[in-house]
Amino acid sequence: MIIRCKRIVLFIVFCGLIVALASIIHWRQVAVYTASLDTRPFHLGLVGEINSIEPAKLSNHPESLLASAIYEGLLCFDEEKGEIKPALARKWKYSSDGKSLTLYLRGDVQFHNGKKLTAADVKASWERNLGSLKDWSNVSLFLPIAGCAERLQGKNIDIYGIKVLNEHTLKITLLQPNRVFIYSLGHPLFWVFDSEDNNDPLAGTGPFIFQENKENKKFFLIKNEKYYRGNPHLAGINVQVFPDEQQAMDDYKSGKLDFLDTVPLEEIKKIRKASEYKGLYIEKPILETYSLVFNLNKKPFAGNYYLRRALNYAIDRKKINDEVFGGSCLSAKGAIPTGIPGYSEEMQGYSYKPEKAKELLEEAGYPGGYDLPPLLLTYNSGEAHKMIAEAVAAQLAQLGITVQTQALDWNYYRKQMSSMNMSFFRLGWKADYPHADSFLYSLYHSSQIGNSNFSGYNNPQVNKILESSRAATNEKERNALLRKAEQIVVDDAPCLWLFQKKAAKLLGKDVDSLTIDAMEMIDWYQVELFKPGVNQGGDAVKKKV
Repeated sequence: MIIRCKRIVLFIVFCGLIVALASIIHWRQVAVYTASLDTRPFHLGLVGEINSIEPAKLSNHPESLLASAIYEGLLCFDEEKGEIKPALARKWKYSSDGKSLTLYLRGDVQFHNGKKLTAADVKASWERNLGSLKDWSNVSLFLPIAGCAERLQGKNIDIYGIKVLNEHTLKITLLQPNRVFIYSLGHPLFWVFDSEDNNDPLAGTGPFIFQENKENKKFFLIKNEKYYRGNPHLAGINVQVFPDEQQAMDDYKSGKLDFLDTVPLEEIKKIRKASEYKGLYIEKPILETYSLVFNLNKKPFAGNYYLRRALNYAIDRKKINDEVFGGSCLSAKGAIPTGIPGYSEEMQGYSYKPEKAKELLEEAGYPGGYDLPPLLLTYNSGEAHKMIAEAVAAQLAQLGITVQTQALDWNYYRKQMSSMNMSFFRLGWKADYPHADSFLYSLYHSSQIGNSNFSGYNNPQVNKILESSRAATNEKERNALLRKAEQIVVDDAPCLWLFQKKAAKLLGKDVDSLTIDAMEMIDWYQVELFKPGVNQGGDAVKKKV
């Protein structure tokens, strides 16, 4: 749990105009926030819980979004260009065999406590993150690095695949050629902090500095005036965490928020039609998929791809999307979502074809659903999940297939999923990094069975193609291999792919330069606030706060 930082001491002086000067002591540095008639903090609304913002302990999107203003990785993804770009590392170089990666750090970066960033800090951050991992789904991100498996097994402390060459140079040795690995370095597990810092949270390098845990789970961030990219535009970020979506929406409607991160589903249709939300409502496809997984080690799905394909053709995804999500999702054709390197518009995948479904069901040995035992569809508790499960059950009933539904508590559900005890179950998968490899390798390479390959899918041909794609020296060749692998996976149908999710957000009227990327993150350094005003001609304008 985040603890309260040092007490804020306020001195308020009234001299004609009201100028509030707040001297905020953070760790061993003094940061100054000037508030006046022309400046105010950015009001951020999050829905959920904030239990930690330490990179290895992030468990939900609100925590990650808040932490992204405080911490950074060595590299990040340029969505517009579809390629990796520098962050804390100014450049990088792969070896000719693709089995090692050398990263060259910037020399002008310091932590929030004033300490300069070094390559040793990067290594220490990663080792601490690996040792702090509690989420089984993230372990795989470290496993390509030599020595990480041994560290997890308790065989060594030092990760020998991470070498500090000098103060600003780091070399990573990989077990196999893996030119996709650089995409993962933007993941929170590879964010950097001062591991020797004893405060909570740990000192980061990001554009904002964590200040205090206010009453009722309110947090405050102040701009990092020594940020290496320059002075952030926002003076500070005031964070309000809401227990439910509707309460957050009410605060937004009353003008209390500059950004609402979660919009209630029941509000989306109304917002799309309302003129007052024009230019304020953001709806963007993100790299998160919603599917139903077939356990390939359990009957009736084991060894029967005809049945699995039949179920994929039997579902009217558009109808479910309209009824449950208000049309705010994209129907999934296959395993790879849009907006990601490796995605292909040419992928036909699955669409609603009930007659085709009937033909395949007969080939599967269950004409009209005859002799097919009832299927148990399991999902983690939640109204939307329940509605989807019931809709799927109703549509499959039209083929003569009986589906029973079961809701489980999330914690128990995760244990059942990781131990592969369920035969037919819901899976939401958000990309660990912005590349098709994060979906195909993580979910369908046999080495990930027992980790993130929840279906137990094992196709040696797919394994070989995915390994070749990681070794490929150029992106064109890599993407061609990924498309080939996806086609095989889609034909084998280890899942019933349903949707690609869209982010639904609301901006305040004074907000500028705020964009959402496909990972549902914000570049907080770029965000600006404007204040309504008038020019000399009397026309309404906005000026920077």
